[in-house]
Amino acid sequence: MWSYTPRSLTDIQSLVAAIQNNNPGAVSDYSDLQYVPVPYYAGQVSLTQVAAFIDNAVRNYGLVNVIANFITNSPYNLWTTNFVTSLAASPYLTNTSLNMLLSNVYMPANYAQFLLYYLAQNYYYNKWIYTITANAPSITFSANATISTSPLIAQSITIASGVTVTCGTRTCFIVTQNFNSQGTIVAYGAIGGTPVTSGAVAGGTGGGGIAIIAVTAALGVVNVAGSPGGNGITLAYSGGVSGAGGGNATAVYSFASANSMLTYILQGVSDWWLLNVVGKAPSSTTPLLTFYGSGGGGASYSSGYVGSGSGGGGGGEAIIYAFNIISGTVNAAGGAGGNSTGYSGGGGGGGGGLVFILYGATSGSVTANVAGGAGGVSSTGTYYGATGASGTAYIAAVTVKG
Repeated sequence: MWSYTPRSLTDIQSLVAAIQNNNPGAVSDYSDLQYVPVPYYAGQVSLTQVAAFIDNAVRNYGLVNVIANFITNSPYNLWTTNFVTSLAASPYLTNTSLNMLLSNVYMPANYAQFLLYYLAQNYYYNKWIYTITANAPSITFSANATISTSPLIAQSITIASGVTVTCGTRTCFIVTQNFNSQGTIVAYGAIGGTPVTSGAVAGGTGGGGIAIIAVTAALGVVNVAGSPGGNGITLAYSGGVSGAGGGNATAVYSFASANSMLTYILQGVSDWWLLNVVGKAPSSTTPLLTFYGSGGGGASYSSGYVGSGSGGGGGGEAIIYAFNIISGTVNAAGGAGGNSTGYSGGGGGGGGGLVFILYGATSGSVTANVAGGAGGVSSTGTYYGATGASGTAYIAAVTVKG
């Protein structure tokens, strides 16, 4: 049930006409905008008309403070949760307006979070992307670069042909309306096992984690492959020393479906955006997902002067969503094991990583490499390291409502 202070028939009909004609200026008093839901509930105007009317009021009539206040305080219980969430999901409330409302001083952090979570949890992924990026810049990488900001949020991101963009963090989030790469983006994970002496060799570095969230994506090359292990070193030394173990991987996350994983990621980025871009602090937040490959084990050098090969780094993880994926190559292979000298064993290959390529409408020519790394071999050709296990590549459509 809802109730409100009665208005005269003339006032209500004036508001109905203003909504139908998408003319906020025709309202006799802007305080009457609090009654906008009334003709909608009465069936006199459609949700499309209301959303377009509010969008016009916010963007072109400078009424963002007024509308944000009504959404937050719901005078006379007119601006119900169902009414507001329906508006947020409507394509007739533009992304610019929704961004302005979420950022407004009269919109509490928890309510802004609720609306962003609503979009993510109900699979309005594209509306979420357009809203988050509405006031962001466009970025072009025309030369090799290392990025230290994660998440990196932009209206469009272009990587020119021959250019390599390196993630300065082990897990790198990219959110953009249009991701257009003709080059390479690469991330590195856990470092390999550390040598205990100058005679031992470090394990290969694991592949990093990259999450790309876009509406349209030409991926270029996404590289989260593990690095190869070091080759054994021959020393004029008697006695043997064990190598250090491999670098640690992160904790395991489990999701019931691809949609649930994508929703969780968007919730984490929502809170990061609210905290770091908008300056709002919700009472509780979803952490950014962390994922990357483990490092390979460091080798020993064994008795006499024979050096073992070290283990290859494990493949990392790539999570990619775009409503339309045009093309791309994702490399999450494990690194090869290092070779050894003499009769010592070669290093084991790193395991392949994880690749999730999720699309809403189309998936073009996309390939994923999650092979395990080859084992190293001794110089005599008789002692081989084990080949790493293959990883997992998952390419599938997800539910997208808008």
